[in-house]
This record gives sequence, C-alpha cells and structure tokens, in this order.
Amino acid sequence: MRTMKNKKLKATLSITGYFLLVIAICFVGALVFHSYYYESVYVHGNSMNPTLNGGENEGEEADFGIVDTHKSAINHIKRFDIISTYYSEDYSFSGQLLSIASKKIKRVIGMPGDTFIIKDGLLSVKEGNEFVSVPYKFKVSAITTEKDTADPLTLSDDEYWVLGDNRTNSRDSAYVGKIQKKYISGVLVAIEGKAKLKVKGYRCNTCGKIFKTQSKPCTNCGDTTFTTQYKLVNKKYSWPRFF
Repeated sequence: MRTMKNKKLKATLSITGYFLLVIAICFVGALVFHSYYYESVYVHGNSMNPTLNGGENEGEEADFGIVDTHKSAINHIKRFDIISTYYSEDYSFSGQLLSIASKKIKRVIGMPGDTFIIKDGLLSVKEGNEFVSVPYKFKVSAITTEKDTADPLTLSDDEYWVLGDNRTNSRDSAYVGKIQKKYISGVLVAIEGKAKLKVKGYRCNTCGKIFKTQSKPCTNCGDTTFTTQYKLVNKKYSWPRFF
C-alpha cells in the first residue's frame, strides 16, 4: 500500500516538475524574444499626450514599451500608426546620422501617394476629384488650426506626414516637412508600463560626447550646450496597451 502511494507521489512530483519546466522555458523564451526581436523605447516629453505620457525631468514618470524595427513592419505602416522616426535634420549633408540625433515618436497622418489637406484641425484626403473626410480614431489634446495646411499637399511614394497627438506642443511635419521612409526606424507595438526618469549623463549638442556632469565648455569641441540623457528606474509593468 505504501509502495503504491510512493509511486503516485513520485508520478505527481514528476508531472509537476515537467509542468514547471515548460513554464520556465516559455517564460525565458518570451523574455529572449521580447528583448531581441523588439526595441525598447520610452516616451520623453508630452508631444503625444493624451495617448502617450512622457516625463521631461528627473523623477517624472514616462510610458515605456516596445517598437518593431523590422522592415516587414515599416513596409506595412498604416494611417494613424505610431512610429519611431528621425527627421532630415538629424543627418549630415553626406547622409550620415548625426551623433546628437534622437528618435521622435509621432503618429502617421499622411500616407505615401496621398493628396491631403488639414483644415480646422481635421484631415481630408483626395479620392478621385474630391476630398473625403478621414475621421481620427484617436484623441488629440485639442482640435486646433495650428497644424492646418495652407493648401493641399501631395506625398510621393516614400513620404509620410506625421503629427503629435498634442497638436499645440509637438515639433512634427508641420515644422520639419515630409518624412521620408528611410528615416523611420520602427512601429510602436505596445506600451508596457511606466517608469521614472533618472539622469545618466549630459550629451554635447555639437559632438555628441557624453559627460557624467554638465561640463562647460565641452572638453572635446568647446561647445557649451548640452542635452540631458535619461535612463529608466522603478519600472512598473501593467497590462500592455497594444497599438
């Protein structure tokens, strides 16, 4: 009788062990996939409010999440997707990415091949011989005329028009113009939680050298202007918001 009970106990422990092993393998696999397949990002600034929330100073909270940087994702961008992108000003005349360049998180409004107009804050895209209103599927901070286009704009086959959801406080296509596809680095997949910003250094605005303290002038090029660099601390994960 005791032998039978021992066999059942061993069988139960064996099954439990295999079950826990499978869970562990799945967890590690998911972690590796998450870390190596996607790029981690955090939101800095409030240009995408109210959709995304970003801190601007040390100690403030910022949303963090993941971006798909693969060509397959960039090749299938849809209107109103949120993307990570550079601007033309982030590149030198020879086409090299500047050391002081930083990625921006914006929403795609105009798609390649579009002829569109933004009037009274609302989007209309030309279909045939007339303009058709395209309702927003997201909230903006306010419907204003600040980002209106004076005339209809036409995008080529590799150009996009991007805006921040915080229309009154976003440096986007309304200021820098059309965004070429080659500048886009990824498509937002999900926001996974919030974290606090902590200063990790100061980047020279001319040469891009990083200093632990805000040294003036830069010991490398002599510039006296710096951009604060942050890292995330106290991460608080929540149920992902997918986009």
